[in-house]
Amino acid sequence: MPNTQQEFLRTAAQTLRLSQKDFAKRMGAPWSTFENWLRPVESQNFREMPPIAWKLVSEILDHEDLKKKLNK
Repeated sequence: MPNTQQEFLRTAAQTLRLSQKDFAKRMGAPWSTFENWLRPVESQNFREMPPIAWKLVSEILDHEDLKKKLNK
C-alpha cells in the first residue's frame, strides 16, 4: 500500500492505465485540484485529499478489479 497520497494517486492511475489527467476526470476532480494533491507536502500549493476522495479512489480500484475477475 502506498505511503503518501501522491503515491496512492500515481499508483491508482498506473494500475488503471490512465494518465493523471484522465484519472482526475474519472474521479470528477478538477485537474488543478488533482495537481495540488500530487504536490510535495512541503509545497505551498499542496492540498490534503479529503477522506471522500481516498474512498472514491479505493472504490474505483475495487470496481475495476471486480470487472477483471468477472470477465475471466
